[in-house]
Amino acid sequence: MKKVLPLILALAIALSLGACGGGGAASTPEGSGSGSQSAAGDYEWPNMVKLSITGSGTTAYAGTLAWSNILEGTGYTKVRLLPEDSNATKFQRVKNGETLMTYDSMGDAATLVNARFGYATEDGGPYQVRWVWPDFESIFVMFVRGDSKIEKPTDITKDTAVACTIDSAMENVKAALAAATGVSGDEMNWIHCSSYGEMPKLVTTGAAELCGYVTPVSSSIVEASSAPQGIRVLDFNPELYPDWCKAFQSKMPVYNFSKIPLGIDDAIGKYGVGSDGGWLTSEDADQELIYNMVKFFAEHQEDIQGAFDTYAYYWSVDYAREVMSRAFIPIAEGTIQYFKELGKWTEADDARQEYNIKVIDKYAAAYSECLDAARADGIKIDTQNQEWLDYWEEFKANKDLPPVVIMSDAEIAEALAAGF
Repeated sequence: MKKVLPLILALAIALSLGACGGGGAASTPEGSGSGSQSAAGDYEWPNMVKLSITGSGTTAYAGTLAWSNILEGTGYTKVRLLPEDSNATKFQRVKNGETLMTYDSMGDAATLVNARFGYATEDGGPYQVRWVWPDFESIFVMFVRGDSKIEKPTDITKDTAVACTIDSAMENVKAALAAATGVSGDEMNWIHCSSYGEMPKLVTTGAAELCGYVTPVSSSIVEASSAPQGIRVLDFNPELYPDWCKAFQSKMPVYNFSKIPLGIDDAIGKYGVGSDGGWLTSEDADQELIYNMVKFFAEHQEDIQGAFDTYAYYWSVDYAREVMSRAFIPIAEGTIQYFKELGKWTEADDARQEYNIKVIDKYAAAYSECLDAARADGIKIDTQNQEWLDYWEEFKANKDLPPVVIMSDAEIAEALAAGF
């Protein structure tokens, strides 16, 4: 793995240098056209596909540059990447039609449907989001400096200085860590910063003791691991720390504790916090374009696997099919069309799709009703207004909305049969 990680970083740097200055567009091979027709049919691609993506220091950004260069090499279209650290903003861009897709995790999609934290805005809230293509189990870890006295998760206390971003997606992690520590979020010692890449630096420089979120394959953790004191990745093994992990998971129910298959040496074999990650869009997106994107993903899977090390583990039709079997977010209609053509879509999938759409419909309707009620009661709808956030949480509880969780085919069939 020591040999592979420098290759990952070299690829990310090379691709970043190859991206043109116009907002992260991937390099365009000579002779590639715009509005080109697919070699597999008469579909006319748009001149450009815009995607919301995390910042340039992330694995997702580097991997997306890799496959977008392959897509541009076909001559079908150009790709423009719009980096953004706020997941709520990325999802809002998709809702508004500013970007075709956003790269996020299933866990972040659950936060969207629940309209928690930064998603509970005047023009935000739940909407009919769609799962397009999974390409990664998004595992994150926490680490301390090598000279820290913290050796295991149960050593974390309310006084531990925890580096975290101000993004709404971090609120779930903060709530989970506080619950595992046995205190409220307000009692924790948070050290806030503005971006993902700053969190590890706060730890290596001594400004914070614990990095609250980082992926084990990112360039940020690779850089941190080369600091003079080194780093120690904490092991969230549920068998070693069952009570701690149970309390943590109570605040992040769609996440699980997964063994880390790749990354820096100190992370491999330990347990991190995982959720399926990949590309999401909206119901209103151009589903014919989504179909052709998925078709490209599938037909070029070997090229894409070879272009980025992480994808050798996850980027395949088989992995996408596996994730669909546990999805609690509806699948994009364009994706469904392609998998039906492969003969890889079942009646159980139809039932799961129906159930998941109904869940979002219920949340969206409740949120709209809650907005009207809050305005009538003179409550300011602002993610910084705790009164509003509490109002929405109480409103949800009174509506007895179904939880946004992973369900089995049998549980879904039973719910639909009961008239859900």
